[in-house]
Amino acid sequence: MRNPLSRPLFVLALGSSLGAAVAAPVEQVQPQNLMMETDPDDPGGGGGGTWVPYNYRCTYDQLGPDQAYGRQKWAKRWQQGNPYGATQWGGLDMRFWNSSFSLEANNASLAGTWLYPVYVDPNNMYAPWPGPGAPGSATAGYTGAQIQYDIPGTYKPASVQMDALCEPGCYSPDQEILLARGPLAIGEALATGRRDLVTLTPGATFSALTFMDNQVERYTLDAKLAEQEIVTFHTEAGGSLRVTTEHPLVVPDGSLKKARELGVGDSLVTRAGKVDPIISLEKSLEWIRTYNVRPVTTDPTSNIVVAQGFLSGSQRFQSEYVDELNRLLLRDNVPDSAVPYTAEGNLPSP
Repeated sequence: MRNPLSRPLFVLALGSSLGAAVAAPVEQVQPQNLMMETDPDDPGGGGGGTWVPYNYRCTYDQLGPDQAYGRQKWAKRWQQGNPYGATQWGGLDMRFWNSSFSLEANNASLAGTWLYPVYVDPNNMYAPWPGPGAPGSATAGYTGAQIQYDIPGTYKPASVQMDALCEPGCYSPDQEILLARGPLAIGEALATGRRDLVTLTPGATFSALTFMDNQVERYTLDAKLAEQEIVTFHTEAGGSLRVTTEHPLVVPDGSLKKARELGVGDSLVTRAGKVDPIISLEKSLEWIRTYNVRPVTTDPTSNIVVAQGFLSGSQRFQSEYVDELNRLLLRDNVPDSAVPYTAEGNLPSP
């Protein structure tokens, strides 16, 4: 393990192919420059066309951990099964699973995360194609085992191709993120086109939590309502936070943990650098659209945002920074036994 604040950063490159635009829901209130990008080589638009970033396509096809495991195993199974007889890649059909993504997926699985493939349809202007288990599809209720073993390879049309790797995990729309002019519900921030995001500075540590005026590169949101597991944390100081089970949160040792890994007796970290123990939590299945935000900066520490007063990982920690989740971002790597806490509950200096 290493401290990325002082050493070069290794980033997982979850690449994506480029397709033409897919209309975002509630388009009338979503600033296009926050949701779309321009690609001069766009095959659908003849150059200069717009395309939907892969992190938006992830929320279009959002799966839970069990289904994500099943989707990955299904894709690899039919890559080798080759039901359409594609032979240009040595007998492997990389439209199910492209082997260039295997390193990222294997690294993530070692940390207990199953990245899953999402697909686009070249015959439909590269629109997202809902894979096995996708919300709203005929297989939406399938378990991971059912996806892996019961869905044939021919469920996917021959022309549909793998596009990217995804990992879900976001805020519910009422959760406030810190902007330059103060906290604002993330759903409202997206609807009104706010770009003035506040994050930690690249050099921030627990002994000197410093913040900067950052900019939003883009927001992400679910394309439609979907049933998702939401965790609501209540803390000793009276705070609360509602996120999906896969959302990354900063914990007192300076690393990030997924919400599902935390329980009563664990702690969150406040904007002031205070340790705030979790005293209760509830889990619920809700039909909800979830949101997330991605800064323009790319180092891990300035991708720590403030949500409901707590330090939290941006959307990058659910895509290219998956490998950073269990790394110490805000302090040097020292044993927990060597890190005493102060009587006031403050985080000690590194």
